[in-house]
Amino acid sequence: MNRTAPVCKLGHVQLSTPDIDASLHFFRDLVGLDVIGEDDGKVYLRAWNEIDHHSLVLREGPTGVDHFALRASSAAHLEALAAELRAHGHEVEEVAAGAELGQGDAIRFVSPQGHPWEVYWEMEKGRQDSRLLNQRGKAYLRGSSPMHLDHINIACVDVAAGEAFLADRLGFLRREYVQPTDGPVVASWMSVTSQAHDIAIAMDPPPSLRDGRLHHISYIHQDRSDVLRAGEIMRDAGCEIDLAPGKHGISQAFFFYVKDPGSGHRVELFAGGYHIFDTDWEPVRWDETNIETGMVWVGPDFLPGAGGPMDPTTPCLPVADGAGRATAAVPAGVEGDR
Repeated sequence: MNRTAPVCKLGHVQLSTPDIDASLHFFRDLVGLDVIGEDDGKVYLRAWNEIDHHSLVLREGPTGVDHFALRASSAAHLEALAAELRAHGHEVEEVAAGAELGQGDAIRFVSPQGHPWEVYWEMEKGRQDSRLLNQRGKAYLRGSSPMHLDHINIACVDVAAGEAFLADRLGFLRREYVQPTDGPVVASWMSVTSQAHDIAIAMDPPPSLRDGRLHHISYIHQDRSDVLRAGEIMRDAGCEIDLAPGKHGISQAFFFYVKDPGSGHRVELFAGGYHIFDTDWEPVRWDETNIETGMVWVGPDFLPGAGGPMDPTTPCLPVADGAGRATAAVPAGVEGDR
């Protein structure tokens, strides 16, 4: 855990979807999130073991990401981060309290890699539905019933630069990474908590090869049987399966990947993983000799960039207009979408 970082955790994600009814059915009825509120065309949801008001916001619009939200380590950290970003030439938008249900004042900015970020400090706690006083929601009401939002996996062209932004501006620490013997870093797993990763950043695979992309968001479950049940639920519902259950070497998570039919955004439903409590942790390097083991320790074969169903990414649309919508940044010479 980086106790000096300006941010302390991943808070929530706001997605835009062309078919909000289909996306709501997916996340509420199949994944099993609870609807906490609706306001101004947005639907707010949370998982059963989350303390905060929400971890996911859905808005109708072209497939995209309005923002990835991080909680500041304190009100002072939020103020200092805004000044730090501006000092380094980043445009920072101030967002007034109440613009998002349950949330206080916040700032928004777009990283040089085209990813839209929001950082806040104050957030209302979710309603108390469970009789367990240390648990807000009721477990296993529907769907696969995950515990909480765990991480995001984002994509860009220059991973080293993206990793440096997350480290230098936001305080994320490298935990594991992929770097070929004679090549640049192509993926990095980073965190500010004890988790192996709160954010993963990877090279957007060809032929897309562009900035401002999302590979997946991820919700963690209590155990592997939940993930296997998720597979049956999604299969029976006719959802698009990208990768059947297995275990990653990197992060040691037991995984299952599926697409939201309303938006096309990929969601990882997983269990397990490991935590890091040692301050002298050395980042684990994977290269071309062992990357297959890193990607999948047990389960179906998967190698990024091989042209499989796990390669396509979705746009983040980082330059917002009045509706919170945006236009994705496209590197010179790259056209079209995936």
